[in-house]
Amino acid sequence: MPDRQSTFHESWHRVADLKPRLRASIHISRQYFRGRLWHVIQDQANNAFARLNTPGYAFVGLLDGSRSVRQAWDICNAKLGDDAPTQGEVIELLGQLASNNLLESGTTPDAQAMFDRFKRRRNRDLQGRLMNLLFPRMPLFDPDAILERGLFLVGCIFAWPGLILWTMLIGAAVYTLLNAGPMAGKLLTDSSGLLRPDNWLLLLVAFIVDKSVHESGHAIACKKFGKRFGTGGEVHVIGIMLLIFTPVPYVDASSAWLLPDKWRRAIVGAAGMWMEFALAAVAAIIWRYSDPGSTLHAFCYNLMFIASVATVFFNGNPFLRYDGYYILADLLEIPNLLGRAMQYATYLARRYLFGIKRAINPSETSGQRRWLLVYLALSGVVRVLVCTGIILFLVANLRQYPQLTLLLLTMATIAAATWMLVPLGRGGWYLLSSPELVHRRGRAIGISLALAAIIAICVGILPLPHHSRVEGVVRTEHQRGVFAQSGGFLRWYNKLNHTVRPGIALVRLSNPVLQTSLIQAQARLAATRIKSRKALATNPVMAQILSRQIVALNQEIRRIKNRINNLTICAPVGGVWINHTLRLQLGSYIQRGERIGTMAVLTGPLVYAPAGQGEVGRIIRSGFKHIQMRLPGNPAPMIPARMIRVYPGGGNQLPSAALSYLAGGPFAPSLHAKSPDQSAQPFFMLVFKPTEDIRLLPGQRVVARVRLPNQSLLMDIVNDLRRTLQPGTGL
Repeated sequence: MPDRQSTFHESWHRVADLKPRLRASIHISRQYFRGRLWHVIQDQANNAFARLNTPGYAFVGLLDGSRSVRQAWDICNAKLGDDAPTQGEVIELLGQLASNNLLESGTTPDAQAMFDRFKRRRNRDLQGRLMNLLFPRMPLFDPDAILERGLFLVGCIFAWPGLILWTMLIGAAVYTLLNAGPMAGKLLTDSSGLLRPDNWLLLLVAFIVDKSVHESGHAIACKKFGKRFGTGGEVHVIGIMLLIFTPVPYVDASSAWLLPDKWRRAIVGAAGMWMEFALAAVAAIIWRYSDPGSTLHAFCYNLMFIASVATVFFNGNPFLRYDGYYILADLLEIPNLLGRAMQYATYLARRYLFGIKRAINPSETSGQRRWLLVYLALSGVVRVLVCTGIILFLVANLRQYPQLTLLLLTMATIAAATWMLVPLGRGGWYLLSSPELVHRRGRAIGISLALAAIIAICVGILPLPHHSRVEGVVRTEHQRGVFAQSGGFLRWYNKLNHTVRPGIALVRLSNPVLQTSLIQAQARLAATRIKSRKALATNPVMAQILSRQIVALNQEIRRIKNRINNLTICAPVGGVWINHTLRLQLGSYIQRGERIGTMAVLTGPLVYAPAGQGEVGRIIRSGFKHIQMRLPGNPAPMIPARMIRVYPGGGNQLPSAALSYLAGGPFAPSLHAKSPDQSAQPFFMLVFKPTEDIRLLPGQRVVARVRLPNQSLLMDIVNDLRRTLQPGTGL
């Protein structure tokens, strides 16, 4: 149970003789949250909401405009006993209802007071919009009448027929992509060009289309379930929101709070993603069968990426205030989850740090308290990581365009002011002016300064272990590539990572086209020989021509037989046979000249790790001490290593395409190079060697960690930011 205030309050005389009542436009619905009955109040005139527990609703229900607050409180005490609200809770409840303009008193002066409250609320909303300059909202019109008339056409989307159709559509898209053949590789390769300037217009249009479909899903689901459960499901606002200066539509579907079933509320929250996945499925099918060089093909790829990957990352994330957040709040039955978590953290600070014994605990059960603390901690970490990651990602990808520098700096400044300076300013104002700290202000300020000093020491002064990580691939001093001399379908392969002798068969391919060509060439040769024998007796000139054709056909047959013999690929030298590209996929087609593996002598494996100028500068200054390596995803102990050599910078030929973005590596591929192992940025090449006898296979990816001098977290962040803004500084 939440902590209770004392029964009496020193400000009771200010409200005791008032005779308020709920406004006539109020709509009330009953809901259960975590097994407890609550009453949700909605003012249909200004779309304001409030939630009351049973004692609070019993008190508000007694306010009919003729009964004073004192009389209603006395009746509640007589009927509810210890469960009746205290005077402090009554004052807080009346303040909450009045601030949302849900009360009226029926007196003449109250009209002006109501108008003043409306203006204060409007100003508060306007201030909130101005504080969030990256996401301002501009309402346009009321779509409720359109939804009311068109519901019979689109309401089946969120019913069993819609679920079946949605499942079939998603299944068709997945099947299409899995059987896309060579185009399947473009799903990853094309993602590297999403932020190219020539793709910005398509990306913007795809984003607007996707968000229009997304918001329409919320509106349709809200109206459908609102009509079914008798809550109306009214949607009165549709407008434009500038998401990082990009116009996207939005709708106000807050009337879904009146739905009595939490699962229906969760469906309304997930309706946007539901529609986006369907849109992504349609875009994927069109992308697969459209001309790869067409604008439609590129547009569908942008739309497919935004409606799937971006949707899961942002809208599905429960720690950002998007759809995933509201779905989690509905399923946990904790409305205003983030606000309640922050209120609970504030309560703990006020109650146990500042010693305010009358602080009200906003949590209702011990289980809810755990949820609030865990969510607050995780959401804080995730929000900082996501916001920092977005800004650094934009800086890293757009820093080559100087005209966007001012925009990036503005975004970073606004983000820092919104998420850091504003909360600090509010906290400082609370410490200096809050009436509840009258007798404890010195203690509160002292504790706050002590905590700030501890955080400053931990972040800005305390030296912490620091490392630099680079990725590389394994090579041996003696190795030889194995290539396909003829194209064909994979029918058999030798055991992987197995020692073989020279001449042992490694791979067998089949090519029906070559077999058919051989039969046709042999048939033409036989026919030409018959013609040549006849021509010897009648036409000597023709006989000479046919004899030359016979020679050419014999040469062609020898070439075809040679290509057929090359379908069996044998080991050119002895060593360990390492497969690179076959991936054990029998039946796959191998192009002529394609590298299919390596023959290597596993003595003295070396790790070639490219590193940018900033990283290599820090590594060189570290003195190459305490170098360790490990295989990605392998929990085995770290492998000690030593530095062999450092090749000068300026090259952009990666030691393996596995280090490119296209294969999950850390280097962006060059957009102008034909080979995927060409990096967009030049780098230094570091060569490591394990100091222990360990079996490493050529082509394996390795992560090397180099111990750097200890430094504070603040200096680490500052240096990372400087390297991002000024690449190549070597900090």
